[in-house]
Amino acid sequence: MARPPKSIPTTSPANTQSVAAFVTLGEGGSHQTGLRSYDGFHSAIGRDTYKDYDRNTSVRNQFTRNDYEFFRPNEAIPHKAQEIISMCRNAYHRVGLIHNVIDLMSDFGCQGARLIHPNPTMQKFYRGWWKKVDGARISERFLNLFYREGVAVTKRTMARLPMANEKQMRAMGDKLQPDVDADKLVSTSKRNIPFRYNFLNPLTLEVLGEELSQFVGRQEFALKVSYRLRQSVQSPKNDAEKRLVALLPQEIRAAIQRGDTVIPLDADKVRAFFYKKDDWQTWAHPFTYAIMDDIFLLEKMKLADLAALDGAISQIRLWKLGYMSDAHPDMSIFPTEGAINRLSEILMSNPGGGAFDIIWGPELSVEEYKTNVHQFLGEEKYRPVWNSIYAGLGVPPTLTGAATSSGFTNNYISLKTLIQRLEYGRAALRAFWEQELELVRQAMGFSQAAKLVFDNMVLSDEAAEKALLIQLIDRDVISVETLTERFGGEPEFEQLRLKKEEEARKKGKMKPKASPWHTPEKMHEFMKLALQRGYISPEQTGMKDEFPEEFLDVETPFDKQMKGKDGPLTQEHKSGIPSPGRPKNAKDKEPRDQRTPKPTGAAAYMTAMMWARHAQQQIAEIVSPLILKHYGKTSMRALSEDQVRRAEGIKFAILCSLPVYSNVDADVVRQSLSAGKAAPKQYQHLYDALYKKVVARKQGEPSIDETRMMQITAYAVLNSDEEQIPSDS
Repeated sequence: MARPPKSIPTTSPANTQSVAAFVTLGEGGSHQTGLRSYDGFHSAIGRDTYKDYDRNTSVRNQFTRNDYEFFRPNEAIPHKAQEIISMCRNAYHRVGLIHNVIDLMSDFGCQGARLIHPNPTMQKFYRGWWKKVDGARISERFLNLFYREGVAVTKRTMARLPMANEKQMRAMGDKLQPDVDADKLVSTSKRNIPFRYNFLNPLTLEVLGEELSQFVGRQEFALKVSYRLRQSVQSPKNDAEKRLVALLPQEIRAAIQRGDTVIPLDADKVRAFFYKKDDWQTWAHPFTYAIMDDIFLLEKMKLADLAALDGAISQIRLWKLGYMSDAHPDMSIFPTEGAINRLSEILMSNPGGGAFDIIWGPELSVEEYKTNVHQFLGEEKYRPVWNSIYAGLGVPPTLTGAATSSGFTNNYISLKTLIQRLEYGRAALRAFWEQELELVRQAMGFSQAAKLVFDNMVLSDEAAEKALLIQLIDRDVISVETLTERFGGEPEFEQLRLKKEEEARKKGKMKPKASPWHTPEKMHEFMKLALQRGYISPEQTGMKDEFPEEFLDVETPFDKQMKGKDGPLTQEHKSGIPSPGRPKNAKDKEPRDQRTPKPTGAAAYMTAMMWARHAQQQIAEIVSPLILKHYGKTSMRALSEDQVRRAEGIKFAILCSLPVYSNVDADVVRQSLSAGKAAPKQYQHLYDALYKKVVARKQGEPSIDETRMMQITAYAVLNSDEEQIPSDS
């Protein structure tokens, strides 16, 4: 049986009476005095009335954020504007999640930023100026500061543009796209354009007349002169600081030397853009200010993990020597100092690794204690905090990979929130550049200012968007240049490449394009249509060997007309007097001849065109060797452009001298060639009209095949019943 503990007397300065710290639970009832001291604390929470309220019972004090921050001043959330900006800046630099999201928003917001203008020359100048002032970097830094600190303060530096630099800027530019007029916001002198932009630190600025600026709707800033800046200006330490001081504007250097604590800045050159600032606010709050509690909680969780990792692998072994018997104390075994030292030596000599055996005496026991801190470590506790931070930043769970059971509506709203936040930043960036572009317009005397455009923000399927762009260009909704830029190409370079490819196709070095929008062989299409309607025979296509024999004996209306089956017109028909015709109700005595259709209208035009095509090929076979012999060339490709143009003119004159449907042989061609006559005026005028029309549509010189097609068309029009080219030709 265990011995009962003895009472431990205690003394108090106020009461010297001996009081036992512990009492036994015996039959004397001494424990009941302590039981009467057990009682509960009454709380006022949930009370409907304070009737019969016990004045001696107190209510526990509330615990608010102010109480928490009172004992943890380093975690206190500031309330002054510039302190808020400083804290949000530190969060951007220290918290990787905030850093990545803001960088993503700034990079995505200024994606594809470029200047466009309807005049190619002015656009080249604007784009050269854009590269000179590093507009892409300025745009990215503008949006980064805009989202990070809630304000982007820019200072403009003006410079007079020499003529040589203007030519250089024009050479650095690109090509054109549509534009709209820009508003006239400010004015500048001739050739005095913006040359450099700097972003000012809002923590070093002071708003002049903070309360007055709310009434006038304009803020003017002043630069706070720090002690270090004053010392650098008044007492430069080395030559480098002296050179920098010399480059300072005269008014700023004079103000610092006078001892001014603030230096007013030029309101026309310093502009500030705020992120959703209320009119009564001096500075806007960054949107990361709303999630500062979550950021602090994330940081404390990381600190807790760091502290827990120090003891994550801690392990305690308790070695017990001897034996204590409660029933028989005299049988207890106590270790001597020698035994304790010997066990310590054995344990210290353990090299670690593998089994460790000990030979010991009557009593030795080991107890092992391990920590379970691994249950605290892990990412599960971070998920709610991460989701809260992402929600405050406007990033939907679908983009972070943390979406579990989020519905389509929630993801759609979050996605729209992010896009609208990016559009808000783009609107502020446009407002900044519009005034700068207007200054350039006034300085250079342009009629219109350029416009800043961006790539569309697509957070869905990019392939579907590109397919839509291709459909838009097929419907002439957008230009080829816009499509080229959206696909990442340079329109100016692509135009040069297309021109080279077209020249290669004219010379026969490349095959013609073949697609639903490009017919490689237009003549074959005409032949196909004529064969289907029976206007020509297979022999007349020039592909006799490709047709079966049973198709070669078919007689077409064209053949019947050439053979004159209908017979010549009588004198009565020529005079225009109608014949009496058959008597009324008379019957045919002989079988009536079947009506042979004659090619008229489009049919006559088509047959004449087919004959002209065939005749043109025969003329080329006869004349080409003579032309090569005249110029001393071995092939037609060796001729110059002027020689080719003259050769085609000779062939066209020979074709115009031949009657339609006549026989074409070497004697007829040589006879026409020896006459040396040019093409008749009516043929040449019609050909010139077709040539101008093709050049206007194509915006370039026609190919050799197109030139020959225009010659055939002119010949067919003037040798058929049609007076003009059909609308579908």
